[in-house]
Amino acid sequence: MVRGDPRGTQAWRRLRDQVVSDEPTCQLRFPGICTHWSETADHIATVHERPDLALERSNHRGACHACNRHRGERPGHEDAADPDDPRPPALGFFE
Repeated sequence: MVRGDPRGTQAWRRLRDQVVSDEPTCQLRFPGICTHWSETADHIATVHERPDLALERSNHRGACHACNRHRGERPGHEDAADPDDPRPPALGFFE
């Protein structure tokens, strides 16, 4: 983790819970690994890139654990599912 990383704090847990509530389906949707349901909050700009945005709601999107782990610390937006794509997230077991 990055020095000063807030992910172990109560403030982070509250934010994560808010993101999961706001976005109940995974926004990353990596094929073959996505479990569909948001369980955590993915930092759009990573904590390493932008520690000042680590607790900003606008810098987070709902993600399942598998997709969030897969993305890791890679930068940004290009890994996310297209928000204009009308198809539902992949459920994995249909693929």
